[in-house]
Amino acid sequence: MAVRQRLRKAFSSKEEFKKFIQTKEQGTYFNEDLLPSPPSHRSWTALHFFAYYLTQTFSPSSYNLGASLISLGLKWWHGLVAAVIGSAILSVVVILNSRGATRYHVGFPVYVRAAAGVAGAKLFIVVRASVAIIYFATQSYYGGRITACLLRAIFGSHWDSIPNHLPASAGITSANLLAFFIFWIIQLPFCFVHPTTIRHLFVAKSVLSTAAFLGVFGWAVHANGGSLGSFKYSTTVKPLEGKALVWPMIQAINSVMAALCPILINQPDIARYATRPSQATWSQATGILISKVLVMFVSCATTSAGVGLFGTAYWNIWDLYNAILTTYWGSAARAGVAFASLGMMLAVVATNIGSNSLPVGADISGLLPRYINIVRGQVFCAIMAPLCVPWKIIASASTFLTFLGSYTVFLMPICGTMIVDYWVLRRGNMHVPSLYTVAAGSPYSYWKGWNPRAVAAWVAGVAFTVHGIAGSLDPHAVNQASKNMYKLGFLLSLLMGSLVYYVANLIWPTPIYPEGVPADREHMKFEYMAASEGFFPGESYDDIKGVLVSEIVEGEILPTVNPALALDEKHPDKEFVNDKYSV
Repeated sequence: MAVRQRLRKAFSSKEEFKKFIQTKEQGTYFNEDLLPSPPSHRSWTALHFFAYYLTQTFSPSSYNLGASLISLGLKWWHGLVAAVIGSAILSVVVILNSRGATRYHVGFPVYVRAAAGVAGAKLFIVVRASVAIIYFATQSYYGGRITACLLRAIFGSHWDSIPNHLPASAGITSANLLAFFIFWIIQLPFCFVHPTTIRHLFVAKSVLSTAAFLGVFGWAVHANGGSLGSFKYSTTVKPLEGKALVWPMIQAINSVMAALCPILINQPDIARYATRPSQATWSQATGILISKVLVMFVSCATTSAGVGLFGTAYWNIWDLYNAILTTYWGSAARAGVAFASLGMMLAVVATNIGSNSLPVGADISGLLPRYINIVRGQVFCAIMAPLCVPWKIIASASTFLTFLGSYTVFLMPICGTMIVDYWVLRRGNMHVPSLYTVAAGSPYSYWKGWNPRAVAAWVAGVAFTVHGIAGSLDPHAVNQASKNMYKLGFLLSLLMGSLVYYVANLIWPTPIYPEGVPADREHMKFEYMAASEGFFPGESYDDIKGVLVSEIVEGEILPTVNPALALDEKHPDKEFVNDKYSV
């Protein structure tokens, strides 16, 4: 009945019909979280960005990265070299993909519309959200395993004596399943926190989790007689030398970069909240470099010292904690493991919120803006975690995890198109109101809201390296050249996506401004539109909320982008009134 009444009212007059269409478009392309962040939300400082990257690296998954590198035949210091080189490349990509969001204050679901089109952006949104949901689930499982260590340290034999009622095929014991849901319940409230406030979690985590990491490291070295050990974890893997070292080192560098691939794509989701553009540049680069090298060293050194203590190399951090409890059972060991477990649990929560649930929240908001905002999307991501049955995935589907670990192949071409679109083609100029409509004349409407150039670039970037995944599943499935290309998957998929997108735009130039606005020398100055945060004179945030690319003036609809406006003049100084931009 309500729908019928709305339709009857919509057709009652010309003005009501216009309002109905405009409301429908608003619910399709934006909500409050998709609109540019007002000044009151721009509260992230250099400290928050530094802590954010320290947060993403100081986690169990990053701690375990050294295991894969050592298994290739690399020495521990090779991992440090790979961390430095990979972090340097990551720092450049992070800065390139965050600049636009710090100037125009929109998140990934809106920012990517400039390159993919207002409708086509949903393809890239689905790709990113699908990976993030499953990774949120698997990270939650890791958090559950660490929670089990905490509970064992607290309850001792009472925890160990919990009977297992699950078959081996379940991939998890009753005790670990209980620990998973306890961790899930602890983590859930953080999903209700908006990104503008969650920044404090990253600062707290950067202190507590770092202390937990270094605390266990210090204990292991002390217990091993003050020695780091020989850094030899296996007698079955022969260290590589000479030419045989080249490709494993390349793979190691690729692995270091791939570990932070999600936050490269997610960059606009946090950079939009920067107090100033400079706050999101050097602090991020510093955070990446310090954390990557430090974690690589601490993980290798702790494991090496642990070999002298236990005779076994424990790369899963929960295995190390359990070994400490078993070997040194007592009040001191239990208190130490409890403290370390709490630090690691906080690390998993912060990593999951920052690199998984926040992107999923933004993505689902971009897909269903009428019904979902960022917080609701984050809660949806948390609800999906148990439904993904992550312990089953990890226990019985190693091939699927190998595929999932190859998400860089699918995400980096998207990152490449965004960088080329902003820095090379548009020279940092975006018209923000046009990001919320597919109306004719909008520079981001392309073909029915899709930009075929961006789709072609993504397909090319994926196809160029995806065949190498078969080589990681079956060494005999593809030739060595294909395997080597896959070892360079991060850079090759990024560069191929960027190149194809650039060439496609040379052949078929993309519009830079709405119809009626000339792309002359003045308007193509680098970040010419950034001075007004993407708005022409006479426009404001209310133009997006109201009629998007048109405004109602005394009952008539007049174009906001009007050639009669003095567009050739420099933008006047901006000022903020009640969190709204005014020119």
